[in-house]
Amino acid sequence: MKKILLVILSVACLSVNAQTPEKKVHSLSLKKETTPSPVIKQSPNLFNSKASDEEMRIKGEKFSRNTFYVNILGPTIPASFNFERIITKNGLINFGVKVGGFYLPIAQYNDLKLANGSIEANMIVGRRSHLFVMSFGWAGHYGSFFNDKQERRRNYFIPTSTFGMHYRFQKPSHSMFFQLGFTSNTLLAFASDDLVEMAVGNAVIYGMDFLFGKKPNFGVPSIGIGYSF
Repeated sequence: MKKILLVILSVACLSVNAQTPEKKVHSLSLKKETTPSPVIKQSPNLFNSKASDEEMRIKGEKFSRNTFYVNILGPTIPASFNFERIITKNGLINFGVKVGGFYLPIAQYNDLKLANGSIEANMIVGRRSHLFVMSFGWAGHYGSFFNDKQERRRNYFIPTSTFGMHYRFQKPSHSMFFQLGFTSNTLLAFASDDLVEMAVGNAVIYGMDFLFGKKPNFGVPSIGIGYSF
């Protein structure tokens, strides 16, 4: 009888030991399944930084670099139609080229004809919509009219060098364009179809350069309005 009880107890112990690892594995699997996944938090400034980037001239990014605008006074008197192209994409400081011109015939006033043309290199400072612009270039002014006393047409041409400083409003995206500033114009020569007038005019220009170290110059306001794309 004792032997039978010992056998029964030993069998029971073996069965308990055999079931114990299965319970441990099952409990471990439950713990793994119930472990919560980590929550990824997004930065609250993510969308704000993206919006601010769209308003900046970031190096290598595309932005509006072409502008058509009308300029009153400035390097070309009385006005001109201009096209400007920003060449670089450097971020804070960019460089561009501007060409412009104007032609106006007024037949009622002795068949008066006025024309001008200019080319300038611009340095544009700023990342957002408010910019500072410094420009260097050359311009030429042509005038022609019919002289009743001499009974012939008179022609004049004056080349100038230009230097300008402007405040500019120009968004990186397509938008209206506006700039305001001043331009200094320096007379380089005087050309006329009358040799005496041409000699006197150039004598004055180069005489001031010899006496004062600079040629005659004058500053005028400059206003530009147009569209950038």
